[in-house]
Amino acid sequence: MCEDENLLELVAYVRASDRRKSIIKLLEYELKTPKEIGDALNIRTNHISNLLSDLKKHGLVVCATPNVRKGRLYKLTDDGNRVLKYL
Repeated sequence: MCEDENLLELVAYVRASDRRKSIIKLLEYELKTPKEIGDALNIRTNHISNLLSDLKKHGLVVCATPNVRKGRLYKLTDDGNRVLKYL
C-alpha cells in the first residue's frame, strides 16, 4: 500500500468517530493529559484512555511522557498532523 492510501485510510478512521476527530483537533497546538481532554470534551477519562490507546495503535498520537505514571501528556505524531490537515 502506498503512503497516500495509508494516509487516506487513517483520515477515514478518524472521521468515522466524532470523539477521535475531537481528540486530534484538541492536540493540534499543545500537549494534554487524558483528564484535560476528557474535561474539554465532557467524556469520562476511562473512555479517553481507550480512545488514546486506539489512536496510538494507529500511530496518530504518542505519549510524550511515558515514564510518568499520573498526568501523562499526549501529542500528535507526524501522521497525526498530516491527518489533521484533512479534518
